[in-house]
Amino acid sequence: MLVAGVLVIVAVGVLVGSALAPSHSDGQPGGGVASEGPAYVANPLEGGLTKVVGTDVPAARYGEEVAARENFEENLSGERVSDLLPISAARFKQPVKEYKAYAHGWIERTISDAEALGATLSGGSRADARRAWDKAWGDYMHLGADYGLFGELEEELDGTAGGPRTSPSDPNFVGFRRLEWGLWTGRPLRSLTPYDHRLVHDLKRLRAAVPGVEIDALDYATRGHEIIEDAQRDLMSGMDVPWSHEGVLGTAAALASVEEVFGTLKPLLSGREDTEGEVRNWLLRLHRLFDSMRDHGSYPTLTQMGGREHEEFNGYVAGALSALEMVPSTLETELYKAPPRIKGEK
Repeated sequence: MLVAGVLVIVAVGVLVGSALAPSHSDGQPGGGVASEGPAYVANPLEGGLTKVVGTDVPAARYGEEVAARENFEENLSGERVSDLLPISAARFKQPVKEYKAYAHGWIERTISDAEALGATLSGGSRADARRAWDKAWGDYMHLGADYGLFGELEEELDGTAGGPRTSPSDPNFVGFRRLEWGLWTGRPLRSLTPYDHRLVHDLKRLRAAVPGVEIDALDYATRGHEIIEDAQRDLMSGMDVPWSHEGVLGTAAALASVEEVFGTLKPLLSGREDTEGEVRNWLLRLHRLFDSMRDHGSYPTLTQMGGREHEEFNGYVAGALSALEMVPSTLETELYKAPPRIKGEK
């Protein structure tokens, strides 16, 4: 589409180049160059080229439009523009179907884990119960891409239904966070059994709800970025795990869910700019970092995590977020305006 415009610009460049080229005659016999150097030759086009040659399109406006598109993917009116053909929203059905199958498997595992935790609360040690909670919560965090889809049920499972400052007397203080609080603050193990039973019940409700949940194309394309962003803010800061400090465990599980979402989207990303390669590169770096932190199958708590590991994590997360931010625009489902066309351009 820009070929004609490029030819026009090249033609103008040739004219300008010729006009600015030093004269080799300068009145000297045989075209020789005067010893004091070439004389200045005024550019006849200087200050007079205000429109794209052969059109009524202002040259400055055209250049600004193209620059805006390249730098911000929107024109000067704030309208989205893209060089990529849109993808049909129907093509997201298969990735979402694959994610739902993945989620179903992890929910099944989490239900088994929560039942095992209940048995430990009835006759095990606190150390055993904490390990059982780690297993159940870590498996639950593998769901990743389900957040925001199930409303109050999700808040009940997370234990955030009562808000960020919950009280033990608040009836909404349930789920994984209530169990975490009890296990790490010395509450009697058997007193936590009713909350474990509630957790198993709510997990089964989640399992029943997954097949019917609707995830639209844009929502699914942005999942990976949002999961990593939330993990950095809520888990690695310790905000969502104030008693166990298991932010590394939760973030590693969240990363696994991002890798799953990315894997389902790879067929759609293939051949569309370099987004696939960028995302794969940064997710691999994060994955290797977490692998290096594992000791006998366990991750360190946030309080045990070293300063260098924190630095590497923050750096890799910044890179991963930048790469994942490219996914929605690479997989755009709407047709956006191209840069302005020059009259007569094909």
